[in-house]
Amino acid sequence: MHASLLRIGGPTLCVILTIGLLLAGKSAITGVESAAVPDMALETPDLSDVPTIGEEPAGSADVPADPGMEAMPFSPDAPTANGGVSPKVAPEPPAVDTAPLAPPSAAPADPAPSPAPLTEAILRHPVALSAGLIQFDGRTIQLAGIKPQSADRICTSTRGDWPCGTVARTAFRNFIRARAFTCQVPAGDANDTVTASCRVGTDDPALWLARNGWAEVDGNDPDLTAALEAAKATAKGFYRAGSEATPPSPGPAP
Repeated sequence: MHASLLRIGGPTLCVILTIGLLLAGKSAITGVESAAVPDMALETPDLSDVPTIGEEPAGSADVPADPGMEAMPFSPDAPTANGGVSPKVAPEPPAVDTAPLAPPSAAPADPAPSPAPLTEAILRHPVALSAGLIQFDGRTIQLAGIKPQSADRICTSTRGDWPCGTVARTAFRNFIRARAFTCQVPAGDANDTVTASCRVGTDDPALWLARNGWAEVDGNDPDLTAALEAAKATAKGFYRAGSEATPPSPGPAP
């Protein structure tokens, strides 16, 4: 009987002892951990003390600035608190003058072109195109001081119309008689019609036309005006008795 009990109770007792040892070891380990790690209570912060983004924390305006920091000038080579040297700071760029530029002064106006210099030319073989208009080998000259006339001009008189322009040209041709003209003409205008003062020997052809009533004064030359008034008073040329001249027409083209 004792042998049967030992066979049955021996293994059971071993199991019980093993369970007891495991429970004892667990209790010992749990006690050690509880002693090493104290209980920590988590506190929830008060949201009223947390500053809103963009706002300065309360009390920051009341903190006085360190006067020593303001009094100390900054030096790029001054040692820092940790014993090093502060880095070089790039100098500020020079200030740029942003004032508007003054407008450029207006360019001086070009001076009026000076008249071309006159040269004395002797013109031979003249051809009278009308009273006061002469042609010399392709060069055409209108006498200065008198208005251009047309050889086709018609005048009206008590006796009827008459070709006063043609008569004036014939009288002018008789005055010239193939004599050479000495004229003050601009240089370089050999192929253009120019206005010039001329002489035929010792005579002034413009004055001769005005004196004989075959001209109209263009300007205020006193000699030409006096000669034309005398021709009107004596009824010469275009102003003969009973005549009424039509307005002058432009001279013929060269």
